[in-house]
Amino acid sequence: MSERAEKWIKDTCAALSVRDAELVARAVHILENNVFRGQKFPWDPYLGISPGLPGFKGIWNWDTAFIAEGVSYFDTELAESSINAFFVFQDSRGMLPDVVFPDGRKVDQFTKPPVFAKAVETVYRRGKNREFLETIYPKLVKNEVFWTHYRMHDGLLHYDSFDKDSEDYLLHVRYESGWDNAVRWDKPICDFWAIDLNCFMVEFYRSMQYLASELGKTDDISVWKQKEKSLSELICERMWNEELNAYVDVNRFTGEKSDVLSPASFMPLYIGIAPKEYAERMDKTAHEKFLPGMPTVSYDNPAHGTDYWRGPTWLNVAYFAAKGLKNYGFDNTANTIKETLLGWCEKNPDGLYENYDSVTGKGLCFSQFSWSSAFVIEFILGF
Repeated sequence: MSERAEKWIKDTCAALSVRDAELVARAVHILENNVFRGQKFPWDPYLGISPGLPGFKGIWNWDTAFIAEGVSYFDTELAESSINAFFVFQDSRGMLPDVVFPDGRKVDQFTKPPVFAKAVETVYRRGKNREFLETIYPKLVKNEVFWTHYRMHDGLLHYDSFDKDSEDYLLHVRYESGWDNAVRWDKPICDFWAIDLNCFMVEFYRSMQYLASELGKTDDISVWKQKEKSLSELICERMWNEELNAYVDVNRFTGEKSDVLSPASFMPLYIGIAPKEYAERMDKTAHEKFLPGMPTVSYDNPAHGTDYWRGPTWLNVAYFAAKGLKNYGFDNTANTIKETLLGWCEKNPDGLYENYDSVTGKGLCFSQFSWSSAFVIEFILGF
């Protein structure tokens, strides 16, 4: 553990409860232990951070963004380095790969949701490193071009992959969403405008406005603002399911609205574009179908189980849903989710797991998971 991290833990944890102090210290230890060190890597001279060593032998796309936000609480230089490490592999289209391995191999038929602009904003606000911002901003501009050129249909975004002739095509599109085998995608994912993807891009545009302002790029600010406005309006216009009282994925060819409810349904609350009436109805939906653990598919869905993204709780998407509810003043609902998840983390003291059984709270899959660590810090310090 670095001296910087040790000092930050000591200073930060003094004001926390015993439980929260222990969880924050555990999270920082896991994050520091997952940094690739000790040999040459294809992302040198930057430091890459694994989702979890030794199980995950590489650096992953949206993992890197989420991890950087968590790391930036105690080491902005490491956070910047991890983002720069991943952008080494941006291609000429502006696309970022899904994963890069230590031997230089890449998975680049598909990418992951556009969460890097928000990560850059978070890291920059804490470190105020203008050189980092000047280097990364044009790369984010290129990344936005990729999304609007290759993943936009009639104004809204969908997931896809560049290997349409492969027998694994639909599997790869699911991988691009980050939700792998989720119940959301039991119908062909490529047919749907994804509610979370479009909300992530609204967040992307907001972060780009801030970053452009910091760089004095006045013309860019107005462009990003207009893109944010147009996309937000289309989400509100097309992606509400009146029968289910929730935002959902929508078939981009037929207009049919999905009947699957997931934490992604709460993303318009997270980015603050839901009308108050809809937010109130979503709070009711949360109470009826998602408390206490905000599983990756509603508790009452017949397919709900313990298989990876088909029912367990993942701390990242649960955080976005809970934070969205909190943003609209539903503190009791939001805090129920938060305290449930942190309680599960406390009761699995050997690590911070990749995901958790949404009924029993038992830790599932990998036990030293980086983004779970990042979101534990966020739940405790940023909620």
